[in-house]
Amino acid sequence: MASDPGCPCCNSTMEMHGDAVGGHLHYCAHCYGMLTTNRWLDTNMDAQVLRRMKTAVFNGLDAGYSCPTCEGEMVKGPVPTSRAPIEVDGCLKCGSLWFDNREIEPFIPEIRELANLPDNDPPFPEISASLHVAKLVVADLFGAISSITKRKRDDSEG
Repeated sequence: MASDPGCPCCNSTMEMHGDAVGGHLHYCAHCYGMLTTNRWLDTNMDAQVLRRMKTAVFNGLDAGYSCPTCEGEMVKGPVPTSRAPIEVDGCLKCGSLWFDNREIEPFIPEIRELANLPDNDPPFPEISASLHVAKLVVADLFGAISSITKRKRDDSEG
């Protein structure tokens, strides 16, 4: 297995986390995708969740690329979550699973601490920036409403 495989989404070199005993997680610091080895999944994910995930993925369709670690055929399938299904890719040869930007979090919410990943970037930078602007607009709107309400009270008292 290559120690630093290339990311299947952006071709950046991925960082390897974990060890031979507990398995490896390959993390792309550029697009935030994660390739998890079968052993890492067995060690860190709830067995029932993993079984349902593998059934959905490995009964899926061709993903159109080869596994970054073993060159095996990758397939993809929708995995149900408490919200919308998440499409996860899996390798038919080695059993590794690929998760796009933070798609693993509904299945392992504590992933950042568990895999010792950096959390200095917002999960979705575009949304975070828009959210900041939206908060400012809402604050301005409430400020304007408070000002109008105060003026109406002042006019009625005077």
